[in-house]
Amino acid sequence: MKRVLLILIISILTVSLSFAQKSSSKDSVEIESIEKDGRVNYPKKILVNPEFDFKLKKTEKGKFSLSFYNEKNKAVTIKIYDLIGNLIMQETVSNKGPFNKEYDLSYYNPKFFIVEAGSSQYNKTKSIIVE
Repeated sequence: MKRVLLILIISILTVSLSFAQKSSSKDSVEIESIEKDGRVNYPKKILVNPEFDFKLKKTEKGKFSLSFYNEKNKAVTIKIYDLIGNLIMQETVSNKGPFNKEYDLSYYNPKFFIVEAGSSQYNKTKSIIVE
């Protein structure tokens, strides 16, 4: 009885994993492979883009600047969140070349912000305190 139950569970997991591997939407990341122990491998080139990085620098009380270099003409979305995860600001930059902008969030309390920049294929997240 235990053996039949174990085979049934393994069969269900195998079908579920193969279905998850085959179904993907336009914005989802395709699975590269599934190990025998159940670990899922994703392509590293999609998860990390070492060429893209951005810098945050405190300028004045409640203000900070964000800068990066957009090597391609692809859109880079910038999202700024407050301490509890509320989206405060969002903008999209699609110009190729250097980007530098100062954000004034002096009216916000507390002064801790999470900044995410990237695209649907990759992103980086950093935090800054602007007291």
